[in-house]
Amino acid sequence: MNYAALIQNRKSTREFTDKPVSAAQLEQIIRYFENDVRRLVPEIGAQLRIFGTEAREALEGAAGYHKFLVGAPRYLVMLSQKHELAHLNAGFAMQDLLLKLSDLGLDSCWLTFTDSQDVKAALGIENDLEVVAIAAFGYGKKVVKRLRLNIRSMSDVDIQAKYRYMEPKRSVHDLAFVDTWGNNRNLEQYIGFFDDVLWEALYAASLSPSYLNRQAYGFLLRDGSITLVERPDRYNTKIDGDLSLGIALLHFSAVAENWAGRLVWNLAPSQENLNLPEGHRAIASAAL
Repeated sequence: MNYAALIQNRKSTREFTDKPVSAAQLEQIIRYFENDVRRLVPEIGAQLRIFGTEAREALEGAAGYHKFLVGAPRYLVMLSQKHELAHLNAGFAMQDLLLKLSDLGLDSCWLTFTDSQDVKAALGIENDLEVVAIAAFGYGKKVVKRLRLNIRSMSDVDIQAKYRYMEPKRSVHDLAFVDTWGNNRNLEQYIGFFDDVLWEALYAASLSPSYLNRQAYGFLLRDGSITLVERPDRYNTKIDGDLSLGIALLHFSAVAENWAGRLVWNLAPSQENLNLPEGHRAIASAAL
């Protein structure tokens, strides 16, 4: 797949047509998840379930932003073994799957939830696995433009018409820092050492979907390595925060690996000597 193009062109779709997803496409989705989907922590066992329109009524109240559930022809539910990195891994793997859906000509939208047991009960899932990610998918309705809600805080909200889908929510300069957190004075010079491909990978990360478009993360570049850092955000739940971080890692990795080869992420990086602001936390690091 051409990850850079798929990431730039994918949009979150909240209105779907009634056109059904074909059996052949469903088979491709399942096969891709089972055999090819990228996994951040491969040893965490995971399953994928696909539900039809009947799931919408069942999921009302158990999933969806403020209990608003996007109506769609199909729903993806990812289940996982219990693990402290389960949601980080789910964000990484599910976003890779949603990009595959885009490659198949399908549209999709992440759905939020707060309680795995509520979702399992609603859908009649009986096993020991946890629900870690949910998405709606199908064929989106064609629109000329969409409105994007920019939420900087609950008292600082604006709505803007969005005619294209490749503009970042936060720019690379707002997300990436060199040597010390908050310093972007030497960013172009640092990126230039790695040619334009590092900028493309950071740009891909800047396009990552996140809860309320909050993008509560950033990257610290120093000593030939990159560290994903979680920013404190009181509007993010633990589940939504971890999913967003996993998505950002997928976007960066998928594009960066075109030139750097497979990145090996240390998912327990040292917090020492990073001099991060209070409340910030290093999530993952990799050599460039």
